[in-house]
Amino acid sequence: MKSMAEISRIVDLYDLYKSYRRVARELKISPNTVKKYLLRVKDVQEGLTNEILR
Repeated sequence: MKSMAEISRIVDLYDLYKSYRRVARELKISPNTVKKYLLRVKDVQEGLTNEILR
């Protein structure tokens, strides 16, 4: 499990590069790990949006 700081770094780098592979290379982790955490962040953001809209 990655720390919140590490997850934040993944999100920031993805916003910059728009590439799982580039972020993975930069952080020396698997592209699948990048994808996994970005999908989790997206799910949380969508959940919060749904809660606000109720």
